[in-house]
Amino acid sequence: MEKIEFVANAKKNIFDLIIEIKPTLNFSMLKTALRKKDIKVNNKKINDNVLANVGDKITLYLPTREEKEIEIIYEDKNILIANKPQGMEVTLQDKNFFDSKCMEEILNAKACHRLDKNTEGLVVFAKTELAEKIMFEVFKEHQIEKRYLAIVSGNVKKSGDFLQNYLKKEQNFAKICSKSEKNAKTAKLKYYIKNKNDDIYLIDINLFTGRFHQIRAQLSHHKIFVLGDEKYGDKDINKKYHKNKQQLCAYKIKFENLAYPLQNLSQKEFEITPSFLKEFNFE
Repeated sequence: MEKIEFVANAKKNIFDLIIEIKPTLNFSMLKTALRKKDIKVNNKKINDNVLANVGDKITLYLPTREEKEIEIIYEDKNILIANKPQGMEVTLQDKNFFDSKCMEEILNAKACHRLDKNTEGLVVFAKTELAEKIMFEVFKEHQIEKRYLAIVSGNVKKSGDFLQNYLKKEQNFAKICSKSEKNAKTAKLKYYIKNKNDDIYLIDINLFTGRFHQIRAQLSHHKIFVLGDEKYGDKDINKKYHKNKQQLCAYKIKFENLAYPLQNLSQKEFEITPSFLKEFNFE
């Protein structure tokens, strides 16, 4: 833990004093620290944004941000494809002070799409503005095949299934809705079973649309729950297998024919092995 300690030079609320010393923090981050009992006034833990007096000793503990190693799967002068570890954000826009460095910071490249923080797998980055512009169109026009592996439980059909719904984002939640609702977007995916072990399944998912939290929200709507998913999942099955992060991996991408300067990627396919397969004997 990083320890920050100073003496209050004015009669102000604790948060205001801390942000004066550490401007990279904000109220949301400090609320998290407060909840974790990581703020002290005169060596006593506090549970509210109290008013400090001149001369009070303020102590704040922040988690040490470790930089995770990122595996590079492919790289040329325009494009980089990397394997995102579970628990890391892809973009600067998504990370907060308490997160380790995001992939964009470490790789010094612009993400062409996103994965949820606790989803692992392949992410495509652009190293030039032209590559970013072209790759944006590649994803928009679905000129890339995206496949996921997930461990799930619930109402999984033996023959697999094609799912089509309408989905919209509400704050930090994906809601399955009717076509007529404002901001409703089509969500499509297809899955089939690759393996089964007791009450859990390994399924292969072909994602046709990349909506916010689509896989987890859409499967959950159909009573299929990604193991470890605390937002849309099954609490009982998560507890049984001691998982609090989704067992979901973007394991394969395949490009269609691409124009200059990305022609080197035409018809190329990249694949990785999810880290969770061995634990569940699904290799």
